[in-house]
Amino acid sequence: MGIFDFFKRSYREQVVLEYTMQKNCNVAIGFAERFEKDFDYSKRSLSDLEEILEYYSKDLLKSNPSENQLISTSLIFGSYLGQTLLMQGLSQKGYRWAKNESSPLPFLRDDEGNAVTPVDKVFKRITGGKSESILSFYTAVTTSLL
Repeated sequence: MGIFDFFKRSYREQVVLEYTMQKNCNVAIGFAERFEKDFDYSKRSLSDLEEILEYYSKDLLKSNPSENQLISTSLIFGSYLGQTLLMQGLSQKGYRWAKNESSPLPFLRDDEGNAVTPVDKVFKRITGGKSESILSFYTAVTTSLL
């Protein structure tokens, strides 16, 4: 495989990843509508996300979901959180969706290798409760990176 093939494959993988994350966002938006919430990629919408994740966190105690169900839910809502961060300025700082061999969960990374983990944060919010605040995460990320 030549250098051009490597870049072509890498570009194609990036396009597929970004498409997948946007599809997940669309699913999150659909869930939000069922909760009568409006996901519009604004900081305000993260309060709505927080309420929805609180519902799932409380439901966790009753329904005992599988790890795959937790990861799927985290991917859906973590995609939305990540896209919100990108749209609120992280993309202008060079961040984009990425994956690596050491983790099955996508994350945001810049060209210097700095990472932000919105999917992981949503997983922690669902399993850890209110102490894993999405709003605090957003504020910490945007304050330190923007």
